[in-house]
Amino acid sequence: MIEPLVTAAALLGYAGLAASVAGLVWQTREKRALARRIGPLETELDVARNRFGALDAETQHLAQVRLPALIDREARGQRGATVPGLSIPSLQGTPVEGCHQAILDGYMQAIGITRDRIGLAARSSVRDIVDEAQTFLVRCQMKAIEEMDKFPEGTAYHQSLMDLDHLVTRALHTIQRIRILTGSWPGLQRADCTMREIVESARGRIDAYLRVDYTYEPGTGEVWVEGRVVEPVTVALTELLSNATTYSGGKVSVEVQEIQNGYVILVDDAGLNMNAYQRGEASRILTQRTVLDVTNLPDSLHFGFPVIGRLCGDYGFTVDVSTTSPFGGVRAVLRIPRDLLGDGPSEQEREAARQAVLQAADTAASEPLPPEQRPTDAQQGHTALPQRRRRQPRNTVAVPQRSSEPAPAEDPEIFARGFADLGRAIREGENYEGDQP
Repeated sequence: MIEPLVTAAALLGYAGLAASVAGLVWQTREKRALARRIGPLETELDVARNRFGALDAETQHLAQVRLPALIDREARGQRGATVPGLSIPSLQGTPVEGCHQAILDGYMQAIGITRDRIGLAARSSVRDIVDEAQTFLVRCQMKAIEEMDKFPEGTAYHQSLMDLDHLVTRALHTIQRIRILTGSWPGLQRADCTMREIVESARGRIDAYLRVDYTYEPGTGEVWVEGRVVEPVTVALTELLSNATTYSGGKVSVEVQEIQNGYVILVDDAGLNMNAYQRGEASRILTQRTVLDVTNLPDSLHFGFPVIGRLCGDYGFTVDVSTTSPFGGVRAVLRIPRDLLGDGPSEQEREAARQAVLQAADTAASEPLPPEQRPTDAQQGHTALPQRRRRQPRNTVAVPQRSSEPAPAEDPEIFARGFADLGRAIREGENYEGDQP
C-alpha cells in the first residue's frame, strides 16, 4: 500500500516541479519581452533628456552671449563685436536654430527702428539749429564785407576785418559739414564759377591757405562749372586741402587737368602715405551715402571723408585717394564729369562787369582818402588773407533751380570771390582802358 502512495507523491512532485519550471520559464519570457519594450522607452527618455539639456544650454547661450553681442554691435556700435552662432552643433538645421535666429532678427529690427526714429528727430533738430547759426554767420560776413569796402586795402582796420572774415568763413564751413552729414544740402546756391574760382574759394576756407600752391593754366582754370554743384565741389575740395595741409608739411600742390569725360582737380601732398587698410577704409567711406548716425558716434570724429561721400552721392562727382602723389604722399583726385560743367556769363554780362569795374575805379580816383584812412608804408607791406570782392552784375543773375533742390539762401561768396576775382577785375579794367583811344 505504501508504494502507490509513494508513486502518487512522486508524480505530484514531478507535476509541481514541472509547473514551477513552466512558471519560471513564462516569467522569464515575460521579463524579456518587457525588457525589450522598456529598452527603447529608456533610450527615448535618455534622448529626450539630452535634447532638453541641449535646449536649456542653448537658450542660456542665447540670453547670455548672443543677445549681448548683438546689442554691442548694433546698439553700441562696437564694430569689432561679432555675434556667435549656436553653441551646440547638433541643433543646427533644427527648429531651435530658426526660432533663435528669429529672436535675433527681431532685436535687430527693433534697434534699427528705434535708432532711425531717434536719428531722424535729432537730425531735424540739428538742422534747425545750424540753419539759424548759418543765417547769423552769413549776416556777420556781409556786414564785414560792407565795412571792408569803406576802407582802403593795407590799413590795420581793413586787415582786421579780413582776419574776421576768414574766421567766419571757416565757421560757415563747419556749419556746412554738419548740414551735409545730417542729410541736408550745403545751404548755399552759387552762380556758375570757373575752376580757378573754386580752387581759390576752397583755399580761403582752410587755416594753412598759404601752403596751397595752385598751378593755374588758362585752358583749365577758366572752365566753368554749373552753379548747382559749385558749392558742393568747393566743400569737397576744402576737405581735401584741409587733410593735405594737416597731415603733411610744406607745400600742397593743386592742379586742374582735362580728361576724356570731364576734368579732374589733383591735390598732391608730401606727407605720410596710407597703407592698404587705410586706403580700403577711405574708399569705403568715400563711396558711402548714408547720413550721420547721431545715436552711434565714435569717440574720434573725422567728418572729412563722410562729408565728401555724401556730396559725391548727391551731386554726381567722385573723389579717389588710392594713388600716391609724386612727392610720396597721397594724391586726391576729384573728378567732375562734363555734364556738370556750366556756360559762364554771356558777353553782355562780361561787358557790364567791365563797366562796373571802370565806374568803381573812376569813383575811387575822384574821391581822395582822408589822411586818417591812408595806409602807411608798414601797413601796405602787410601779408593779407585772400580778400573778397563783389562781382557784378554776374552774381545778380538768377540761377535756374531744379525742382528737387531747396530754395537758395544768400551766399556770401556772391559778394566776394577772393584774390582771384580781384585780380581778374583789375586785369579786365586795365585791358579795357588800354583799348580806349
